[in-house]
Amino acid sequence: MTSDIHPDRSFMFLTESEARTVEAIAERVFPADDHGPGARGVDAIIYIDRALAGYGRPLHGLYRRGIAALDAFVGERFGGSTFSQLADDEQDKVLRQVEALAPSVDENEQAVLLVEFFGAVRLHTVEGIFCDPMYGGNRDAAGWKLIGFPGAQWGYSAEEMQPGYDATTIPIKTLADLRRDYLAAKDEGGKV
Repeated sequence: MTSDIHPDRSFMFLTESEARTVEAIAERVFPADDHGPGARGVDAIIYIDRALAGYGRPLHGLYRRGIAALDAFVGERFGGSTFSQLADDEQDKVLRQVEALAPSVDENEQAVLLVEFFGAVRLHTVEGIFCDPMYGGNRDAAGWKLIGFPGAQWGYSAEEMQPGYDATTIPIKTLADLRRDYLAAKDEGGKV
């Protein structure tokens, strides 16, 4: 399927082609449904790219080799197609096949690479869905809304700390919101 990556976005590590592949995997890990957007809709790919450009630098080789191995794996099974060109159900089938490789990874270097690569993308996808939006993912705090997490807060009242309290009633705040509130209070000469 085609990617929803906007042309005005630039990537720090991934090429556009690599980003399409990783984004397609992420969307299959966390697809959109009636409850909200999937990995694509919350910009998990932006988080993943930024992570790889920063703390994830040691994973550069895994990602580059993993994307190539996945596309080779797909090409053998789907007549030269790449992963991002497959329909959603075909992508799901491929990822289930990759997961099934796990018991036999000692036998095949490509299998080890595919299993490790998919594991890294899956972990980074979850991070991208639930991180603070300042890190590139979780656009509009959609991941937090999904699980009822109020985000970054200066603190909680005694009532809010009680078991069973409905945290969805607390307005969601991001780190950017806290910074803005702090600066506004500081400019007004208020208590910071």
